[in-house]
Amino acid sequence: MVEQLLTDLPAQLPVAVAVIAPEGRVDYANPRLAELLDTTSGELVGRPVDDVMGEPGFHDALTDADDGAMRELRCRRVDGTELWFDVTCRRMEGSEALLVVLAETTERHKLAGEDAARTALLTELAELPEKNPGPVCRLASDGTILMANAAARRFIGAGDIRGRNWLELCPGMSQDLWQQVLDVEPGSPVRVLHEAEKDDVYILFSHVRSDNGDLVFAYGADITARRRNEKLLAEQAATLREMARFPEMNPGPVLRMDIGAKVLMANAAARSVFGDELIGRSWRDLCPGIDSEAWDAFLAAEGAAVPHEAWIDDRAYVFAHRFDRQSRLVFVFGADVTAQKKAESALRQSERMATLGTLAAGVAHELNNPAAATRRAANQLSEAFADLEAAHLQLDAVAEVGDAREVLRELEARAREHAVRPSDLGTVERSDREAEIEDWLDDHDVEGAWDLAPTLVSQGLDPDDLDRLLDRVGPQGLPVVLAWASSAFRVYLLTHEIGQGAGRISEIVGALKSYSYLGQAPVQAVDLHEGIDNTLVILRNKLKHGIEVRREYGDVPPVAAYGSELNQVWMNLLDNAADAMNGKGTITIRTHRDSDWAVVEIVDDGPGIPSSIQHKVFDPFFTTKEPGEGTGLGLSTTYSIVTERHHGTISVTSVPGETCFTVRLPIDAVEGGAR
Repeated sequence: MVEQLLTDLPAQLPVAVAVIAPEGRVDYANPRLAELLDTTSGELVGRPVDDVMGEPGFHDALTDADDGAMRELRCRRVDGTELWFDVTCRRMEGSEALLVVLAETTERHKLAGEDAARTALLTELAELPEKNPGPVCRLASDGTILMANAAARRFIGAGDIRGRNWLELCPGMSQDLWQQVLDVEPGSPVRVLHEAEKDDVYILFSHVRSDNGDLVFAYGADITARRRNEKLLAEQAATLREMARFPEMNPGPVLRMDIGAKVLMANAAARSVFGDELIGRSWRDLCPGIDSEAWDAFLAAEGAAVPHEAWIDDRAYVFAHRFDRQSRLVFVFGADVTAQKKAESALRQSERMATLGTLAAGVAHELNNPAAATRRAANQLSEAFADLEAAHLQLDAVAEVGDAREVLRELEARAREHAVRPSDLGTVERSDREAEIEDWLDDHDVEGAWDLAPTLVSQGLDPDDLDRLLDRVGPQGLPVVLAWASSAFRVYLLTHEIGQGAGRISEIVGALKSYSYLGQAPVQAVDLHEGIDNTLVILRNKLKHGIEVRREYGDVPPVAAYGSELNQVWMNLLDNAADAMNGKGTITIRTHRDSDWAVVEIVDDGPGIPSSIQHKVFDPFFTTKEPGEGTGLGLSTTYSIVTERHHGTISVTSVPGETCFTVRLPIDAVEGGAR
């Protein structure tokens, strides 16, 4: 009976019917289903329902549906056509198979989609004014504002402007202009334009009348950028006109040339420097120092002005080269800097004289101390020799007593040793020892105990030594031996002082010679540590009172440099550091190698340089010292020596309690430097 039902009943229905086996196979499909799928029932039976319906998961959707519930499902024909069905499923009585009834709803689904799209479009159109980035207004024919979007409200700047009049709120809108809007035929494509400006914002409004003439729509476009560009273009045009006149007006040389360095244009100043026949000549032939390498560097700068200094007929010029990639032209602007060069030379000479003054003062003081000490020791030495000679005359009387001769040799050796290395007794201990010796001498009736005691203590003698000496030379020989030992010690001591003074003078002269001899050659292989040490020797008098100098030298090779000029750098930096610390603190000098650079850091723990003036410290004539105490040229000259003469860098960092000047010098980069 079921088979008969499946054979007869579905054929009478306008709906598609199918029986689906539990594993998803089509066991039956009526003609309507075959017709909808553009095939035959025989071709459907036995195939998986997912393949038949052209929709993966179709069988799962059927089995998940409640028994008898209707749901909308999609399928696809073999040609890709999309179909929609209202599908109802039931389990067949006495079987796990599904009886599926499919009513086609493709047209209904399509209409529903069109309705949804139409609704979305209407919604979007309704929201369009607010979404529009430009001002949009709907106006009544009398100018009353019926609607204004956010952009319009922002431009007008009056809050909610609905109900107010457009002629009053729109900048520049007049009654005559509004009448022109109303004179346009309703529905006409003619638009009346009006440019409104407020707070440097420019809006171009286009007024359009509605088809029935009751409404006017005002659509605004922000043309601020265009107006600014027009203004900029006008300014640029004016600038170009001025620039066209600029070369001849410029007092300095101005030239234009192609990328091959051929001169295309030259103003009167350029012709006066290089001669009248300039056009067509090569800039490399005209300007000293311009070779292929320099020219390529100008082109590689791509828009940046590259300076080049040259001396032409005893005049100094700086030529700025600028390559314009778009026009492929090179523009050269020159300036006569002869006066500046002379002023710089005078400034450098002034600073050299100031440095020389510091140098002379330091050297004079350093030489005066050992010279005075040597002179004093020499004067005293003559007296000591006289005393020693007198003591020698008295020695003959005791020379054969006991082992007196051996005692004299021992005392002479002791005097010689302690004249060079005095006893290391402290002040209190030395005073106590002198008192003990003096008491011992008084107890043994030795005259001149007060004079003898200090020299005997300086030789390291104590009362026990004197007891042993007494046993060896006897009471009569003791005073003579002690007097001789004291005189001999004084002679050795004064001789040593004279040697020390002469050595100190020799050291200072050697440092001064080393400090200055480097200026004899333009470029040398310079030992930075030696130059710094020599500078410290010359500044020793200024640095020795309360200032500690720490050297933290690294492994730095000699650099190709102007040695005397670098010494001037160290002199300026160390002298400034000493001044900054007011005679108390620590100066630390660090050196190390950083790749191809030698780095010198001079650090002091003075009060620091205020951050507000740190950028000025290398400016000419800038000084923080009291009037008359500084020229303001030291750091400016230092900067010039390091950067211009040695192609290095110098910088300063400072916080309260620490200031650090860092000098970086290329190890082998000075032009023509020692190799």
